[in-house]
Amino acid sequence: MNHNVKWIIEQWKKQKLFIVIMVVFTLASSAVSIAYPWAFKLMIDLLKDILLSPDKYPTPMKEVNRIIMLFLAIGIAQLVSGFYPAIRGWVNIRFEHSLRVFYFKHITNKDFRFFQKYRTGDIVTRLTDDLSDFPKISWFLCSGIFRAFNSFSMIVFSLIVMFSLNPRLTLLSIAPLPLMMVVFYFTSDKLYANFNRNQQAISAINNQLEMSFSGIRIVKSFVSEEKYNRFFDTALALRFKTEMSMVKLNAILSLIWQYIDYFAQIGVIIFGGYMAVKGQITVGTFFLFYTYLSMMIYPLIDLPQLFLSGKQAFVNIDRLEEMKNYPTFNDRLEKGVEVTDFSSLSFEKVSCQYHDKPSPVLNDCSFTLNKGERMLILGTTGSGKTSVANLVLGLLQPKHGAIKVNGMDITKLDIESLREVIAYVPQEPLLFGGTIKDNILFAVGEAPDDEYHFAVQTSQLESEIANFPDKHETMVGNRGLGVSGGQKQRITIARALIKRPQLLILDDITASLDAENEEKLWQSIDANYPGIAAMVISHRLSTLRYVNTVLYIDSRGNCHKGTHDELVFSNPEYHDFLHEHLKQS
Repeated sequence: MNHNVKWIIEQWKKQKLFIVIMVVFTLASSAVSIAYPWAFKLMIDLLKDILLSPDKYPTPMKEVNRIIMLFLAIGIAQLVSGFYPAIRGWVNIRFEHSLRVFYFKHITNKDFRFFQKYRTGDIVTRLTDDLSDFPKISWFLCSGIFRAFNSFSMIVFSLIVMFSLNPRLTLLSIAPLPLMMVVFYFTSDKLYANFNRNQQAISAINNQLEMSFSGIRIVKSFVSEEKYNRFFDTALALRFKTEMSMVKLNAILSLIWQYIDYFAQIGVIIFGGYMAVKGQITVGTFFLFYTYLSMMIYPLIDLPQLFLSGKQAFVNIDRLEEMKNYPTFNDRLEKGVEVTDFSSLSFEKVSCQYHDKPSPVLNDCSFTLNKGERMLILGTTGSGKTSVANLVLGLLQPKHGAIKVNGMDITKLDIESLREVIAYVPQEPLLFGGTIKDNILFAVGEAPDDEYHFAVQTSQLESEIANFPDKHETMVGNRGLGVSGGQKQRITIARALIKRPQLLILDDITASLDAENEEKLWQSIDANYPGIAAMVISHRLSTLRYVNTVLYIDSRGNCHKGTHDELVFSNPEYHDFLHEHLKQS
């Protein structure tokens, strides 16, 4: 079975009740649609017989009333089945919602390699444009398939009636179907390729928009608006080209199928009319065939359209599954051991290498960090300081060696519970759209007022928040628009501290803190968060006053741990590094 078909079946299993409802409504709608021409046939033939053979019907009005009652019953059924399109649209939305939640959850569990491969605009396109509207996945899962099923059931019900009346004329009516299937067979691969190129072009447009708007300050400061306009024009031209190729191909195929069916309709009119004149079929039967054939024009087109839209939806399915199945080292079949506290962290001959780098960024790195210890990580740019933090958080995986927390290998631990006892403040502070309070409470959801106050006070935000117009409810834009760089950094520090972590990782936060605020920060941490372990990445020599030990990463990726005095006298490279790169603040 095709992997896309298996995927569709899996999605249907999740919505079994609604699929059953859709099947019942589809069959009912088809049955009602073909019932009207059948009732008209009965009425026409009855009226003809009454006029030509009145002796056969001593009470003709009774017969007419019986058919009129049949019309009324069909009308009531039509009223109920009229809700069918609305229910179909509602189920479309259910599929769209469940799929977006499902794939978003998978994406948030991916590691850094995934986000290096897939750009933001591309991910957004796959979670939005690939899912919604015609002929994308959510539409195809319900409306696309059930429209075709509706058409198929109408054709089957009609053919049953038509075969029972005249098999030869019926065979002439279905003659176009094999030709339509042949046309689709020879164009299916081209449809898939064209639609795939079009979706890639849409992703490129969204990437361009995301880069342009998120970096609008840089664009304007370098007077590069015209340059970015050219970039956008190029991406838009590619999308226009791919969309036009899709429109042309679909238009040509629709035209071919429509004319194939028209020729069949003309044939039925000619031969059916001849048979009616000769008396081989009744006038009511000819009306029935003509009406059914008119009704079957669009269903006959709908069937090959199912394959067209299916090919396009399969592209979207493959794009979503490609993201979901992208390997991540956080995937585990069994849940690891829960981490409830922190007592020690150790690196044992750890080597780390990025897939796009020729040599490892860390080489046989070994050190131990104990509970309550504060360690400063130093090294040149690109030496692997941030990589150490990412390895501890499980965002990176070592190529060789072992990372142990509380004496147990990190691969055997539950990564989520490990991250609960760790708080991380990145070098580039990131805030989300919302209030200052929302951003501080991001990691915990809710917190007692005293805990919130400790976090704000420790991060040196109290006086500045008091000067904001709406205090803690002051809105900040996406990525922290509306507050300064230092304020963003301190909000992220408060966001980390409110977790009451047992291990705090600070990645070069002194870039946005002056020496006075840094001193106040550490004094407040001592007062409000005693016993907390810390890994501090910094380029400021004054930070040495607030730590117990130093981890120096040399130019070869080797790690050297000791006190500042020990390293200065025992490690010439560390001495030279301090002399060349660090300035007393």
